[in-house]
Amino acid sequence: MLITWIDLLFVVAGLAAMAVGLRRRWAVPPPEPAPPSSAGELVLTGLALVPAAVGPNVLVVALTPGMPGMPILTRWVLLPSILLLLVVWGAAFARGYARLQNRIWTGLWIGAASTAALDVFRLTSFSLGLLPGNLPRMFGVLILDTMAGGPTPFSDFAGSLYHYWVSACFGLTYALICGRTRWWGGLIWGLLIEVGMMTTPPMVIAMDTGYFGLKLGQGIFNGVFLGSLVPHVSYGIALGLLLERYVRHTGSVFGLAARLLRPAVAQGAPGPLDSPALRHR
Repeated sequence: MLITWIDLLFVVAGLAAMAVGLRRRWAVPPPEPAPPSSAGELVLTGLALVPAAVGPNVLVVALTPGMPGMPILTRWVLLPSILLLLVVWGAAFARGYARLQNRIWTGLWIGAASTAALDVFRLTSFSLGLLPGNLPRMFGVLILDTMAGGPTPFSDFAGSLYHYWVSACFGLTYALICGRTRWWGGLIWGLLIEVGMMTTPPMVIAMDTGYFGLKLGQGIFNGVFLGSLVPHVSYGIALGLLLERYVRHTGSVFGLAARLLRPAVAQGAPGPLDSPALRHR
């Protein structure tokens, strides 16, 4: 599968978005004071994590033997999950949840734009023969169920849209769970994504490389593993640098949950005058 003008178009658009984002906020601004926590925001955050998880995993499920294919999963799972995210986002605006609004939008656009940093090295690795295929082209024919006829410009565009949507979902997941962190948090996230890619069906089964490319018989430092590792490191660094500048509030979703539980625990906890001995005096 060759590199197409659609691949290059998406890369140029993503790099332009990254450049504008870094130029606008070259220096890291201080975090803003956290808004009040609420159970509604926590519930909506959990709902937003559902489509964030669906995006990457429909492909994993589709390429697992015995599971429904991408056409069915796209129609009945992927597209409804995007609609759910739009509903959650609208609800966050309606309820005035500024922190959640910021994390949804920031995670999506930065996750998508950072894909260009990944693709610069992914397409290079593919051109050098390190990677066995141009994955977005494969995504397109799987989604449109045109594997027999081969890729077309339309399927390439659909595959690239899905490719960038998956990365947007990864950015969204990180922003919703971790909030604002230092840039190296994105790097760690990129490495975790690499581990997932090297151990799930798209590479292990569809590309027939085995775990971490070990089926090639070239040891752990094989072309597939290295050709995938460098792009994901690049993605993680780009993601972290931009999220550090555009996520407005610190604090993870776990901290949000803890702050909501703390008053309830404090309300139910016995005070110093509530001991049985003092009550009977």
